[in-house]
Amino acid sequence: MKRLVLSAFGAFMAVGAVAQDAVQEMTCKTLRDDVAKHIKNTENAKKSTKSATWLDLGSSYLTLAQSCPSDSSSAVKAEEAFKKALEVENAAGGKKAKDIEAKLKSPELASAYLMQGAGYYNSKNYKKAAEFFSKSSEISPKDTTAALYAGIAEQLLENNAGALKHLNKFIANGGKDASVFYSVAQIYKADKKFDEAVQVLQKGMEVNPTNSDLPNELINVYLQSNNIDKAISDLEGLVKKDPNNLTNMTNLGLIYDSKANDLGSKINKIDDQLRKFDTDKDEKKLMAEQDKLAAYDSEIANLNARIKKEPKNAASLKKRIAEVTADKLSIEKGVEELAGAIQAKKNEAAGATGLKAEKEQLAVQQKDAKSKAANYYQKVLEKDPNNFDVLYNLAVMNYNEGVEIKKVVDYMDIATYRREGKAVEEKACAQFAISKPYFERASKVKPDDDVVKESLNNVIKILEQCGK
Repeated sequence: MKRLVLSAFGAFMAVGAVAQDAVQEMTCKTLRDDVAKHIKNTENAKKSTKSATWLDLGSSYLTLAQSCPSDSSSAVKAEEAFKKALEVENAAGGKKAKDIEAKLKSPELASAYLMQGAGYYNSKNYKKAAEFFSKSSEISPKDTTAALYAGIAEQLLENNAGALKHLNKFIANGGKDASVFYSVAQIYKADKKFDEAVQVLQKGMEVNPTNSDLPNELINVYLQSNNIDKAISDLEGLVKKDPNNLTNMTNLGLIYDSKANDLGSKINKIDDQLRKFDTDKDEKKLMAEQDKLAAYDSEIANLNARIKKEPKNAASLKKRIAEVTADKLSIEKGVEELAGAIQAKKNEAAGATGLKAEKEQLAVQQKDAKSKAANYYQKVLEKDPNNFDVLYNLAVMNYNEGVEIKKVVDYMDIATYRREGKAVEEKACAQFAISKPYFERASKVKPDDDVVKESLNNVIKILEQCGK
């Protein structure tokens, strides 16, 4: 059966590259010269013992990193210089240590790592991009941008653990981008962590109340985790909220349809178990074997009578009696075994009353699910008469119903078929007839669909056999 695919969306990020024109190149050269000057100062034995010397070097690197992101190591060198400044300051008593520590946690340093991470990202070096974005997020732990970019880079590296770490941080810091909630849920779903996927989607729906994709993905998660009833409950809420949304209504019909099929599979399994306890065929076979025994008894009696009448033939008649008796003993053994098997089945059947009750309950649920599926399909067709998927699903639903009815005939013995078979076949044929117009309408909507063509031709042949 064809199924409608629930809608989805993905995240896309483009980090803009800074134009490297001639003017900027001159600016970058000036800044590099400034860095070189401060490097010389750190090489001076006297100046290198002062924290200010290293602080100035870090600041010059930081300015270079912010203004010239193509200089990919500037942010790292700025941080290294600030750490050296802190080391020198602490050795000298640490009066200015707090100011230097502030530099190491400054938004400027975080921004420098972010911008240089963007440079790596644009050159498709996602490993370095993830490293720099992550460092930016570490320096500025409340920043959502760095966490978002780090998460996306980790996704491109197929590092789901890293992606979850950063994207969940984005969410925890108040990030509201719906695509992030969707992406996180996708990762959890792929790892079969359905509870986590549900939680993040529900949180995403809270901060994005008008988004339609997150509720649909939540339903997908419920379906994949076999939580059909929750999926139905959520979809019914969406249909009630927006009765003109035919996608939601179609999907609700699909889920009820799927539920009916699942219930049908459970019923079939119970039927298979119950057939193991059926003794009708065995009992008929037992009666036939017992009739054989009576015939053998009659033949033995006749042979004994002939011995009295034909003493000359006594030897041959006794030989025949021995043969018949041996055959009778073999049949008696078979009768005994068959009778034991029948009794064993009856004993097992006595303990299977729960299965019969379960089957009856499942049949009621299946009937309800089919009814609701058909109802929602019809509501869709009222507003969209040429909805291919709904037409096809209705056709298949009725066709499958005919197949299930026909199965009853397949399990009948000759005697039962003579009594009841024709009536059941008529019922099956009627169900196949209901499916035909839906196949025809679906075929008109998509005349080149081979599956529909084949299905329609099959129904036509069946109905010809039915005489319709």
